[in-house]
Amino acid sequence: MLFLILLLAVALWALKVLKFHVTKKRQRLLALAAQVPSDKAALPFIGHAYKFIGGNLWEELQRLSKLAESEGGVIKIWIASSPMFIVNDPDDAFTVLNSCLKKNLIYDLSKRCFGNGLILADVTTWKRNRKLLNPAFSQHVLDGFLHIFNKQSDLLVQNLQPLAGTGEIDLENLFAENMLETTCLTVLGITQDIKSVVDQKYRNAVDAELKLLVDKMCNSFLYIDFVYQVPSTKKLEDEAIKTMHNMSKRVIDKRRAERNQEKVADISSPRYTAFLDLMLDMAEDGLFTDEQILEELNGLILGGYDTSSKALISVLVLIGTYPEVQEKIYNEITSVLGNSDVVEAGDVRKLVYTEAVIKEALRVSPVVPFVARDVGTEIKLKNYTLPARSGCVVSLWGIHRLPIWGPDRFEFRPERWLDPASLPQSPGAYCAFSIGRRNCIGKAFALMSLKTTLVHLIRKFKITADYSKVKRKFEILMKFVEGQRLSLELREQC
Repeated sequence: MLFLILLLAVALWALKVLKFHVTKKRQRLLALAAQVPSDKAALPFIGHAYKFIGGNLWEELQRLSKLAESEGGVIKIWIASSPMFIVNDPDDAFTVLNSCLKKNLIYDLSKRCFGNGLILADVTTWKRNRKLLNPAFSQHVLDGFLHIFNKQSDLLVQNLQPLAGTGEIDLENLFAENMLETTCLTVLGITQDIKSVVDQKYRNAVDAELKLLVDKMCNSFLYIDFVYQVPSTKKLEDEAIKTMHNMSKRVIDKRRAERNQEKVADISSPRYTAFLDLMLDMAEDGLFTDEQILEELNGLILGGYDTSSKALISVLVLIGTYPEVQEKIYNEITSVLGNSDVVEAGDVRKLVYTEAVIKEALRVSPVVPFVARDVGTEIKLKNYTLPARSGCVVSLWGIHRLPIWGPDRFEFRPERWLDPASLPQSPGAYCAFSIGRRNCIGKAFALMSLKTTLVHLIRKFKITADYSKVKRKFEILMKFVEGQRLSLELREQC
C-alpha cells in the first residue's frame, strides 16, 4: 500500500514538473513571438488559417511577402495556436535555411507520393543520402551529359520547326516531354527505347498530384486522415501516385536490365556514373534498398524535368518579350560557337551573357517561390529570435523583389549579372535554387541543360512573347496559366 502511495506521489510530481516545463516553453514561445510584427487579420482560435481557404494560397503568400518587406523582413501569422514566421530578409533567410534543416509539416502532405527521398527526408536521412549522392552531380559527370543535352535540344528544334510561322502556340507539353526524356537519358542512365518508360499519362499524373497537394494545403480539414478518405480527391490522388510510382519502377527495372546486358556483352561503362547507376551500385553494397531507390527517383524525376521545363518557359517568355536581349544571346552564341552545331564543355563556361539571362529570368520568375521549415531550436535573427517549436516560411519570391536589387528590381535586366559589384552582397539574395545547406542538388545540371537548350533554340528561331500577359498559379511549383504562348520564326540564315 505504501509503495502504491509513493508511486502515485512520484507520478503526480512528474506530471507537475512536465506541466511546469511545458508551460514555461509555451511562455517562452509566446514571449518571443510577441516581439515580431503580426499580420492583423487573425481570427480567434483559427488565426490566419481561413485566409488560405479556397485556393487563395498564391495571392495570400504574395501579400504576406510584401507585408514582411514593409515590416523590416519578418512577420508572423498564426495557424490556430501555432506561430508561423514569414521571412523576407536575405540575411535572415540565409540564417534560417542553414540552421533549420527539417522540412515543415506541410510537406508531410506529399509523403505518400515522394516518401523519404532527398526532397522530404528527415534530417538524418537527408544528410546521409546527400553525401552519398553528391558525386552524381559533379562537374565531371555533368560534362559527360553534354552530348545528350545537344541531341535532345536538336530533337526539340526539329519538332518545333513545323510550328514556325503558325502564330502563338502553347509549348508546355512539348517542353515537358523533351525534358522528361532528357532526365531519363542523363541522370537516370536509360540508353534504349526511352518511349517505353516516358509517357503523357505520367505527366498528367504529376500535374494532378501537385494540384491535389495545394488543395490539401488550402483545406486544413483534409489533413485528418479519416476525413480525407471521404472526398473523391483521395481516389484521384491514389491513381496519380500509382501512375507515378509505376513509372519509377519501370525506370529501375529497365536500367537494371540494361546493366545486366552490358555485363554479359562486356560493354565498358561510360566515363560518368548516372544518378540511378550510382544508387544501384550502392544497393549492391547494401547502402540502399529498392524502396529507398524508388523514393529518391520519385522526387528526382519531378525535380529533373518539371522544374526544368517550367524554367525554360519562363526564360523563353521573357526573352521573347525583350528582342534586344534575345539578339545579344544570339550574338554571344555565334561568337563562342562559330559554325559549330554542338555545345562543348568549354563553350558552356564562355556563355556568360546567356547564363546572366537565365539567372535574371529565374530571379524575376522563380519556379519555386517559397520554402517552409520547422524551427527546432531558437534561432537568432538580426532583429528577432524565432522560438523553438514554431514554423517558418522563407519567401524566395519576395527576396528577389527587395530594394537591394536596385531601383529596377521589378525589371528584367540581365546586364545586372555582368557587374558583380552591383549585385546584392548578401549570400541569401539570390535563391532561385534555394539557399543554405539543403539547396537544390541539381542546380548545375539545370543551368547546363538550360544553356544548351537555349543555344539550339536561339540559333534556329526568333521568339516572340508578351510577359505582361502572364498569370500564374501556385501548384507547389509556379505554373503559367496565361501568357506562356510563344511565336516562332525561322532565322534567315537557317
